[in-house]
Formats: sequence, C-alpha cells, structure tokens
Amino acid sequence: MDISVISFNIRHCNDKNGHSVLERIPRIFGILKEENADVIGLQEVRPHWEDALKENLLKDYDMFLKYRAEAPDIEASPIFWKRDKFTLIKSGYFWYSDTPNVQSKGWDEVYDCHRMCCFVLLKEKVSNKEFLFINTHFGFGDNCQVKSADLIKKHSNDFKNLPIFITGDFNMTPDTKGYKQMTKYFTDVNTVTENYSGITYHGYYEKNVNGMHIDYCFINDNVKAKTYKLLDKTFDGKFPSDHYGLKLELEL
Repeated sequence: MDISVISFNIRHCNDKNGHSVLERIPRIFGILKEENADVIGLQEVRPHWEDALKENLLKDYDMFLKYRAEAPDIEASPIFWKRDKFTLIKSGYFWYSDTPNVQSKGWDEVYDCHRMCCFVLLKEKVSNKEFLFINTHFGFGDNCQVKSADLIKKHSNDFKNLPIFITGDFNMTPDTKGYKQMTKYFTDVNTVTENYSGITYHGYYEKNVNGMHIDYCFINDNVKAKTYKLLDKTFDGKFPSDHYGLKLELEL
C-alpha cells in the first residue's frame, strides 16, 4: 500500500513583515489542499489555530490532538488522516521525561516547557492494513534528544511488526547525537531518496545562513521510502511558516 505523508511545523505565533497567523493561514492550508496527503502531522498548533483547522482540514480529515500542558505552555503536534480511507484503532501520547505517562517536564536543556509525542494506529479501509503514525516535536540538547529517541523506540516496540513512520520537528541536525540515536532505530527517508542537504528551518529567509536541517520523517523496516519533497512554496515573497514542510511518499 502506498501512502502520502506531510509533516509541517506551522509556527505558533504572529511574526512581522506579512507573517502573522491570519496572513499565513491561507498559505499553509492552500499548500495542504494542493498536496492532498493521506495523513498529516503538524507541529506548534495552539488554540488560536483551531478555527482554521476546522475550516480547512476537518471537513475531510479526522484528527487526534492532545495539548502538552496548560497555559502558558499550550501547544500540540496533532495528527490528521483522511476519514474516507482510514479507521482509527488506537491513539496515545507520552511526555519526554522520566515519568512519560503523566504530564511532566523532562529533558529539554534550553526551554522550560513540556515536550511530548503523539501516535495513532490506523487501519486502511480497503486492505485492512494497519500502521503506526507518530508525530512529535523534540526539545533541545543532546541528552534530551537521545533520551527522546530511546523513548520513541521503547513505545514503538509494541507495534514493531507493523509499518511505523515518525514525523516531526526534531530540533537536531544530522551531525548530532540525537540524530545518530534515531537512525540507530529508524531510517531517515531523506537519506534513501532525495538526499537533500539544505535547510528545513529558514526563519522567513530563503538563504538564511543560520537555517538548519531539523525536520524529518523516519521509518522502520516495514516501510519503503519512495519520494521526498520539500514544500518550499512562497507567496509573493512571503512564507507559510518559518519551516518548510515535507511531503513523503511511502510504501507500507
């Protein structure tokens, strides 16, 4: 079974020079509509995005959303799937901490906020094939990222016989300990397809010298990577987010 996947950090807040949330909404959802992915993982969703999600995605997609904490740390990495194609079997979440099953701050070495991971077990309606889709937003620092990778591996072990893919903003570049830990367990789709070496975080500057490659899709051995596409469309010089989105074509 082939499946198309999008990962996109949509940037939670208003920014200057034509990059407020209201200005970016039609750009983001225009891209998502055009790309028409089977499943989508977003990062940095906050309550002020909910109306736009209802208006633009929830007509055709079901959603699993869990905010990582209460105010002022309200943020989520929700997952969307086409309701006419897939049935939800199970959903869940855990925090990146020593107490992952309760709301807790963990290992982020830079920001004093909660970090968490969400997942859904879906069944394709025609084939009855099941797969696990994980979406996340890592914290910062080697210790945080290594331990977070270990926790994803631990939680995914219950589904190891199924196709598994993981999308997100991982806040780590390919030369970091966290990336090396993730690729001990999973394959980076980019490295076996496009082998794109540019940036995914640009901060609204296409040639940002401080930009970084920090957004990924990882897969297990039950998934074959087919294509990798950078969603780098701009609108009269304006961006949909401070990150580029990713679109992946996978074979389960």
